[in-house]
Amino acid sequence: MLYGKKGFTAPKPECRDREVGFTMFDPQTNFYLIASVSVFIIFIIGFSIYVSLRIKTYEDYNVAGRNVSLPALVLTMMGTAIGGSTVLGFTTSGYLLGLGRSWEILPAYLIFILMLVFLLRAIRSLGTSYNLITIPDFTALRYGEKARLPSALALLFAYCAITGMQYTAIASFFYIATGLDMKAGIFLGWLILTAKTFLGGLKAVIMADSIQGTVQNLGILILFVVLLASIGGFGGAMEKAEAMGDPDFLNPLRMPLGDFVVFFFTLGAYQVVRQDVWQRVWAAKNARVAFTGFWVSTVFSFLITIAVFALGSFGRLAGIAMDEPALAFYSISAAVLPAAIFIIVITALMATIISCGDSNLVAGASSLANDILRPLLGATEERKLVSYSRYAVLMTSLVALVLALYIPRLIELWVTGTAMLTSGLLFPVLAALYWKRATGPGGVTAIWGGLLAAVVWQLMGHPLGLHPVLIGLPVSFLLLLTVSLLTKPMQDYLFDTLAAGKR
Repeated sequence: MLYGKKGFTAPKPECRDREVGFTMFDPQTNFYLIASVSVFIIFIIGFSIYVSLRIKTYEDYNVAGRNVSLPALVLTMMGTAIGGSTVLGFTTSGYLLGLGRSWEILPAYLIFILMLVFLLRAIRSLGTSYNLITIPDFTALRYGEKARLPSALALLFAYCAITGMQYTAIASFFYIATGLDMKAGIFLGWLILTAKTFLGGLKAVIMADSIQGTVQNLGILILFVVLLASIGGFGGAMEKAEAMGDPDFLNPLRMPLGDFVVFFFTLGAYQVVRQDVWQRVWAAKNARVAFTGFWVSTVFSFLITIAVFALGSFGRLAGIAMDEPALAFYSISAAVLPAAIFIIVITALMATIISCGDSNLVAGASSLANDILRPLLGATEERKLVSYSRYAVLMTSLVALVLALYIPRLIELWVTGTAMLTSGLLFPVLAALYWKRATGPGGVTAIWGGLLAAVVWQLMGHPLGLHPVLIGLPVSFLLLLTVSLLTKPMQDYLFDTLAAGKR
């Protein structure tokens, strides 16, 4: 049996030095929960070993051989969009602050839709025309090789941070199930994700997402339906919000404007320069699969994401009390689900964590391998390039490990990482596609300037209360504009060639 139903209160663990030995559930539930998750992890790692035997080329490892089918593309995009850390973090936000906190992620979907409308075709055409592997491949093509290194560093900042989130999410599971210290759990999360990703690269990630994506979506939907029924449907939820004395608790427009701006320019703008997205555009076996797959996955991902926020809000309305809201997803699941269904849902959460974590890890590692190690070592042989890609996974995972230990708060870690990426790459990438007057020196200076400004502002502790992205983006834009106008225009034939590649 789980500990209680309505009125269930999770013991209060501290963020760092948590009491070792604490478990949220009774021994029998813990046993079956750990057994179920362990079997799933062993299966997924075994599956990656199987896929690794089919990795023959550098493109197999980094862009899945450019031959991904429509169902696999839809499921891998959903797995990448809906990470375990976002499920945990957004459930907590919904529990504490209501459905209005959905604006944490809604800007991302708004901008992602604009990207599908205006950029997807260009990204697909250029990637296949020039056999691009990473976004720095594209910035180097447009602005020259000097743009490659700062572009890669911006990507590494972001993807190491986002991967670190997944280590923390795995650690929280082992903490509540076994009482394992959070730091030890983060190390265990690092080991699981690194082992899986090291073996099979993006090809294994996408193939495994076909399994993990199905499991994760079913788990979230099961919990949503059961919880909604327990509070009397949407009508009952509105009545409970009125009775709680906060009729705006379910108002999706209640987020303060300042918070919305930060999320718009971090999680929102980040969608334009997401390397995991660009790589999947190029991995699709043809343009039709890419367009259809991205639109279908975006619609379903949006619905699942709103359901995650609603889980937290509905849990609060159901009277599920807890001392540690960071564990809201676990507490709500324990309070409303029978033990057997609860185990399925938490196993689905682990599938979600792994699905998102390995996607982001391979995205960051691709830039390290393709844009730093490959030029530095001058490798051209396929076997060596695959080996370098695997070494890059290991090195990237270690940086992510340090970040997870340094910034344990999930959403803060995500926003910090995306701020570094968008500050450096957003305006240079858009200008590379659509502003003919942008020059090589302008692009390179803008990437370095935006990235360094955001990093320095972060290290200074956000002076004046301004988020780093609100400093890095203007710096990048002004440098791009000023330096480009002060330097010699690029030769027309290169921009015309890129324009032809976009058609």
